Amino acid sequence: LGSVLRKEGYHTSFFHGAPNGSMGFQAFMNLAGFEYYYGKTEYNNDADYDGIWGIWDDKFFNFYADKLNEFPKPFMSSIFSVSSHHPFELPDRYKDNFKGGKEPILKCIEYTDYSLKLFFEKVKKTDWYDNTLFVITADHISSNVLFDETYTAWGSYAVPLFFFSPDNSLKGIKEGIAQQIDIMPSVLDYLNYDKPYLAFGRSVFSKEKSFAFNYNNAYQFFEDDYLLIFDGTKTTALYNFKEDKMLKQNLIEKEVDRVSEMERKIKAIIQQYNNRLILNDMVIQ
Repeated sequence: LGSVLRKEGYHTSFFHGAPNGSMGFQAFMNLAGFEYYYGKTEYNNDADYDGIWGIWDDKFFNFYADKLNEFPKPFMSSIFSVSSHHPFELPDRYKDNFKGGKEPILKCIEYTDYSLKLFFEKVKKTDWYDNTLFVITADHISSNVLFDETYTAWGSYAVPLFFFSPDNSLKGIKEGIAQQIDIMPSVLDYLNYDKPYLAFGRSVFSKEKSFAFNYNNAYQFFEDDYLLIFDGTKTTALYNFKEDKMLKQNLIEKEVDRVSEMERKIKAIIQQYNNRLILNDMVIQ
């Protein structure tokens, strides 16, 4: 998105309240075409540093809101929050503000949610708010597991992905299977971008059948209510992960046609990826 939208005249930026260079984000964002990077250095107030991950979420989200308001329009920006990570600490001023629960992460989630609330309360007063598409997701599940299904082949990848537009332009869009690589084609579709680009995901706003895939010691392909496990040579399992959350019932012999169809699709994805990697053909110039 950084390189594609930058060519279309968008101001592009990435925010991460950690020490600059942490997790390799600064180098990666440069390669991905983002023009501006804002980290702990640019924030320039170590009094708001949590001592481990970066600037506390409420403080950095406020900084983010202020910076967005300074940028020329149109702009595309992304922020990576830090406070909902282990060891799940809160700023002293918020220690007693949230109910929490039996797991330590819960108070941190409430705090980050509250930080997002403050961010939205601030930016909804701007002239660009109603004309903005907001996308919220997670990079991975938490290490502080709350539910048994999180340990399953599907549960270990189950993170939320939200698309929100204040102008109600997304009204009628149904929820379904999606993945992080759907973000770029979805954003470009929403913007009516009509130039060629390469994506392994799909626009969640299209009428194409939804699907997702990942790798967890084997290839995993999700479609409808089903999860197919493919070891690179053959399918080893098929589950209805919506009804059978703990993946106890292997349907490989009962759903032969579905296995054949889903296996063909995951093979095609693997083939496309490998061929493009070998030919250095991952980006349309």
